Formats: sequence, C-alpha cells, structure tokens
Amino acid sequence: MCAGAIVQARLKRLVFGCADPKAGYAGSLGNIVDDPALNHRVAVTSGVCAEKCASLVSSFFEGLRARRTRQEASPDDTTAVG
Repeated sequence: MCAGAIVQARLKRLVFGCADPKAGYAGSLGNIVDDPALNHRVAVTSGVCAEKCASLVSSFFEGLRARRTRQEASPDDTTAVG
C-alpha cells in the first residue's frame, strides 16, 4: 500500500533501511516502484543502516507481542457482564 502511494504521489526517490520480506513491494515480494506498466518510476535506495533498522523493527514487534500476551494473561475486569 505504501509503495503504491509513493508511485501515485510521483515521489522521485525512496530510501529505507530494511526490507519487508513478507509484504514489501519495493523490491521484496514485488517491485511496484519500478513496474513498467505504470507511468512513474521511483529511484530506490535500500539497506541504509539495515542492521540497526531491522533490530529496531524486531524490538518494536517483540514489545507488541509481549504486551498482548500480558493483556491476555490478565483480562480487564471492565469487560465482565453482570
């Protein structure tokens, strides 16, 4: 979705740190930013500080999963129907 919006906005350049192998469309699963069927191409620079970016993204999602696990372990009392 983001890569498609970048093409529609006619941005000249996209710079990012780490690729998304599961859902990325700027060179991972596909490459919409350089699709010859579209009327605009985007210059892409990837891998900028890739290790640090990947670590930050991993840490963020690990935190989300940990919070979800804690919330499931101790349900909120306000959801009880009485």
